[in-house]
Amino acid sequence: MTKKRKTKLTEKLKSLLRHTDAEVRIQALKDVKKHGKNLSNVISVLIKGLGDKEWRIRKTAVEMLIDIRGKKVIKELINTLYLEDDANARNSAIEALIALGSEATEPLINAFKGSNDDVKKFIIDILGTSENLKVLPLLMKALEYKDENIRTAAVEHLGNIRGNVAVINALTGVLRDESVWVAYSAAVALGRIGDAKAVSALVSVLPQKTLREPVIRALGQIADAGSLSSIVPFLQDKSKTIREETLSAIEQFFRKGVPNGIIVKSLKSVLGSKAPNFLLPYTRSNKKRVKVAAVLLLGLLKDKKSIGPLFEMSLEEDLHEIVVKALVFIGKSMPELLIPFFNVNDSYKRRVLCDVAGKMGAGDFFEYLVDRLKDEDGHVRGNAAIALSKLNDPRAIKYIKPLLLDEYENIQEEAIKSLSKFKKRINLSEIIKWLSDKNPVLKKNSALLLGLLKEQGSVKALGVALKDSNISVRKAVVEALGDIEGKSVLKFLLQALMDESPEIRLIAAIAIGRMCSEESIEHLMILLCDSDIRVRAAAAKGLGNTGNKKAIDPLIRLLSDDSGFVRVVAIEALGNFKVEKVKNILIELLNEKDAEIKSTAVGSLAVFDGVAQDIIPLLKDKQWSVRKKAVDVLGVFFKDESYAYLKEVANTDEDSHVRDTAERYLSV
Repeated sequence: MTKKRKTKLTEKLKSLLRHTDAEVRIQALKDVKKHGKNLSNVISVLIKGLGDKEWRIRKTAVEMLIDIRGKKVIKELINTLYLEDDANARNSAIEALIALGSEATEPLINAFKGSNDDVKKFIIDILGTSENLKVLPLLMKALEYKDENIRTAAVEHLGNIRGNVAVINALTGVLRDESVWVAYSAAVALGRIGDAKAVSALVSVLPQKTLREPVIRALGQIADAGSLSSIVPFLQDKSKTIREETLSAIEQFFRKGVPNGIIVKSLKSVLGSKAPNFLLPYTRSNKKRVKVAAVLLLGLLKDKKSIGPLFEMSLEEDLHEIVVKALVFIGKSMPELLIPFFNVNDSYKRRVLCDVAGKMGAGDFFEYLVDRLKDEDGHVRGNAAIALSKLNDPRAIKYIKPLLLDEYENIQEEAIKSLSKFKKRINLSEIIKWLSDKNPVLKKNSALLLGLLKEQGSVKALGVALKDSNISVRKAVVEALGDIEGKSVLKFLLQALMDESPEIRLIAAIAIGRMCSEESIEHLMILLCDSDIRVRAAAAKGLGNTGNKKAIDPLIRLLSDDSGFVRVVAIEALGNFKVEKVKNILIELLNEKDAEIKSTAVGSLAVFDGVAQDIIPLLKDKQWSVRKKAVDVLGVFFKDESYAYLKEVANTDEDSHVRDTAERYLSV
């Protein structure tokens, strides 16, 4: 190429870099690196791109500078931090310097000494994201600067360093900084660190109103039992914000294991007998963390006047769990106070009480829960059955059994789950006998119960029940056999494959698919010709899970199935066989018109080596779903060899989901 030609090319690029079309400018930036012979000129052009009004161009410039790296790039990026009137350029330079990591650490530390206060602040923010211990002395030194923005930035980043006594000592010293904002940030940082060494210093500044909020929050995060008495008095502070912060902090003490007795004693020492009345208004706060704290503390206080309001609060879905916990606290010490609520008119409250009784696990409520098994509300009956199973009292078995014939199927299911908890105490012979009952509902539920019990002794009886005329019974029997598993089960599951109901054949196919015996593989291959697409798909999936190479050819034949769903499952199943023949077939499928077929083939190819170049062309596919799948596979399994292509997708793909996905993999 002649010298004259080089000049023209440079002039053309300069013109393109000024083009009004952002796409043209992006491409011009990329071409600069390809055709620029002088590295300094290339870097200069890219640095200028950091200030472009279009974010994609700024992003491209940042990525290209990161690729080039080196002292020249770092020097120019640091110089860019001085541009007072160009926030875009400064922010882009900061992004690049952070990405360069340890390579930029020393130059930034050196630049800090002679820079102005604004640039010092930027450098602190850049170095503060680093895990390099070399930056610690600079962050500590920055605490001595006059500019409060520099001190605040240093404090915030020091708050990310745990287990360092020097850092804790430095931050506790900053608590008395003349700048309120710097001291405020120090309290926040100490709370984030969560070290008890900071407690005494935090407590000492509690009298300062301006620091009270972050200090109380920090003490709650640390949750040292000795500091609890120092913050509880602020429940009576004039400021509503402080009172709410104190409530939330006390709740943190509970969460972090401070004994309930210590918390209650502290509350009563300040609020006395009026504590429940004080807390009740906060249960109506519009701030969830405040509501939760108030409800929990009411439970810890175990005041009988709180029980009614707590049940009312249980009607709020977002408070249900914490209300149950609070009522459990009360019920464990005074169960007699909860008993009257078993007969309240509100069925929801009766449900809640059943939950409470179950979580308490106490026998005090046995008789009352038995009565609720006949409740007019189905949910109460179900909750009562579950609660009784948690009491571990075998007397409950005979009372729960009738629910197997409840009018509602979901209550029958609750009864089955409850009875299964009594595995060692339940009469297996009786349940097996139910399989011959005239009532199909009882037969069905007894089969499901036997499945949950996983008793090998029931397999033969279940096998006989496979001949039942009722489809729902046969379905339950096959489900039970699948749950029990074992060699003795297989012959009955194979019988179920002959059932006239495709749903039953499907359940049997899924169960057999979990087995890896030679016999099960042969029968699964036969099911690939089943008339029902769900059965064929289940058989294909099961064969894939076995990993047996006998399944490869039958699965390949299934790629011609009339059902797209079956073909997709077959492709997924083939992904379990890492052999060249399968690899080649999957690569051929990348040329299919159907987007789902292509996407599934991409996913199955992920296990093979050397397929990145086959998948990369799909980054230009017309369908966004195919492009996204290609990005996922390349990003997880072939990131290094497809890095440049993923960067291009992140910058140029028309779909935001695809761009964001590529960007996520690039940043990991």
